[in-house]
Amino acid sequence: MSIGSATQRAGLAVTGGFSLSAVVGLWLLRGAVTADQLVWLAAAHALGAAATLAALVAVSRWWRRGGEPLLAQLDAAGQGRITERAQDGPVEWAPMSRTINVALTRIKAQLDDRDRRLGELHAELSVDPVTQLAARAQFMDRLATLLQEPGEATGGIVLLRIDDLAGLNQRAGRERADELLKQVATLLRTRAPRLVDAGGVIARLNGADFGVLMPFVRADALDTWTRELSEALHGLKQRELTDRPRVGWLAAGVFHGGESIGAVMSRIDHALQSGEGGDAPWLMARVTRSGPAVSLAQWRSLIDEALVTGRVDLQLSPVTTLDGTATQQLAQVRLQNAEGRSFDADEVLPSALRTARIADIDLRLAELALARIAGHEQDRQEIAIRVSARSAERPTFVSRFEEALAGVGPLAQRLWVEFEIDGERNVTGVLEPLTTMLQRRGVHIGLRRVLTPPDDLALLRRLGVGYLRLGPALSTGLAGDGSAGKRRLLQLMVELGASEGLRVLAAEAASDSDAQLLRRVGIPCASPAESPPTR
Repeated sequence: MSIGSATQRAGLAVTGGFSLSAVVGLWLLRGAVTADQLVWLAAAHALGAAATLAALVAVSRWWRRGGEPLLAQLDAAGQGRITERAQDGPVEWAPMSRTINVALTRIKAQLDDRDRRLGELHAELSVDPVTQLAARAQFMDRLATLLQEPGEATGGIVLLRIDDLAGLNQRAGRERADELLKQVATLLRTRAPRLVDAGGVIARLNGADFGVLMPFVRADALDTWTRELSEALHGLKQRELTDRPRVGWLAAGVFHGGESIGAVMSRIDHALQSGEGGDAPWLMARVTRSGPAVSLAQWRSLIDEALVTGRVDLQLSPVTTLDGTATQQLAQVRLQNAEGRSFDADEVLPSALRTARIADIDLRLAELALARIAGHEQDRQEIAIRVSARSAERPTFVSRFEEALAGVGPLAQRLWVEFEIDGERNVTGVLEPLTTMLQRRGVHIGLRRVLTPPDDLALLRRLGVGYLRLGPALSTGLAGDGSAGKRRLLQLMVELGASEGLRVLAAEAASDSDAQLLRRVGIPCASPAESPPTR
């Protein structure tokens, strides 16, 4: 039955009730009204009122039968339960029911599309597309949770930074770089098969950085695991997945409940940056007072500001022989920020490479060294600086460097410039334009971080190399019977250098005893205690 027919029936009932009441009233009013007639009159009016009430109740019931399900449908939609409803009430409600069904269907489609896109975005933020490891957001969320737990050691973190990933991408192509990333990810998974089940996270934090988060691990276990990972990474190098001397750098550290995320990540990142400047395959992070570490974006701003404002210093260490004669001053760069905090070369140079500021730093270092030489002409100071291969391969760097050399004239012959070529595939193509210019200006040319006797002497002659700077691994721990082989190797390198016209030098010795042993075999070096920084 429709609402219209129900209304018609209700109208007829009301009309009939009032008609009956009127007929009875007229009949009774023909003469004097008796008490019995008054009773009949009241009954007639009561019957009419009852008919009217019944009609109104019927109409209301039929309206509720059609409206209540629609209201319930809308209420359920407001609570997230969107369903279509079949029309089973009064036909007058059918158009509205169809309209509501269509609207709710469209809303459900929009919500489903939103959920799908949110799911894709969450997957993009949670999973690295190249390695399929967790992304940085998931790693940081889990670390924040662990840091909220009370107690002592609540876990450990291992950071791995691929050595010169951007350079590998340029030299060998993106596919080669991606393959290295995938193999590193596979290695991390296989080295920690139960880590995820225990609440840990293996993540790719950014382009070249990986992170392993280990909950509730002891420092000695973390130490062992990191050492084993370092050895496993060497296997990837043997498979020639990278053209660098090593796959990457490792740093690990234990964190405690109550620490901030910034303090934990800064501490381990600081150790990682220090490791990039040395020969150690991995380092354990210790709590230091050097201040918070600096993010990559902050490094970019810090370097740019220091170059503009002149807050770039030379840190000089004299390289002396056994009798104390200084053969040269070994120069390292040092920056200061606006607050006066200093950053040494071990921190600056890796960050300059990662922010593409290395050529600017190397050029400023050369300019400061030449200014020092010119300002102390009577002292006949000779200064050694290092130049990155990434700087040497830039023509603008070569031309600006030559302008600086031309500015001091013959004093340019007191400058020593050294390069690191280990891991460089096209050494001649990268370095020859710069070394040709340096030879023309009479600058001393050397190789740094040398660990073995050179096997390509023809290459050294073509580049004009006149000296070798030993790597820290060869100038550390020279005392004792266990280092006799290392001392014999040093002696052999000195003899080979003498026969080929190559001077053999070292950087800063690890101890006074190492310094004495180096100088005794004819290798000048810097003492462990550095001289105060000189601008």
